[in-house]
Amino acid sequence: MGLIHKMTFVPRFMRQLFYKPFNRLFFKSAGCVIGRNFLAYNRVYLKVYRNANVVIGDNFTLRSGDGINPISGGIKTSIFVNENASLVIGNGVGMSSPTIRCNESIEIRDNVNIGALVTIIDTDSHSLDYRIRRIGGETDTKAARNKPILIEEDCLIGAHSIILKGVTIGARSIIGAGSVVTRDIPSDSIAAGNPCKVIKKITN
Repeated sequence: MGLIHKMTFVPRFMRQLFYKPFNRLFFKSAGCVIGRNFLAYNRVYLKVYRNANVVIGDNFTLRSGDGINPISGGIKTSIFVNENASLVIGNGVGMSSPTIRCNESIEIRDNVNIGALVTIIDTDSHSLDYRIRRIGGETDTKAARNKPILIEEDCLIGAHSIILKGVTIGARSIIGAGSVVTRDIPSDSIAAGNPCKVIKKITN
């Protein structure tokens, strides 16, 4: 049994002590550029393909499963960055057990809070043509459409939301829990639903 699997039987506070330095090395060894005060708690699935660009700013906090965030329970973080794709995360970003699949470009700017079990995916993952899906494999996945995602500064993304390809969420906006974001959301908005729509504007 490997060291990582053995960690399952170690008390949670001891696992946290292990994984904080381990994850720094893990992300760096995968080719990620990480800033100061990088904190990633517990086990993370991370796959970064060659020529991918992954940059994570200062004061990044990632909570992955293990009940640290009770909403995410034991589900671990999953980050997949495909060949030649770009994932850029700004300063002061926090997230809990997200699933991020980046085939082209995902940018999350400074001071964004991402709730538990949010999915951010910039690709259809499969072709829209059933004949190509029947072929399967790389023929199918390479025919999938990709469009960049941008989440601007100071946004709050509610738990269990899904951010789909081609979306820009404007600065300071709030996305309600369980929303499916299929189109742009303007700055200073509260938006929710499936599909996600603006409910009201935020006024200071």
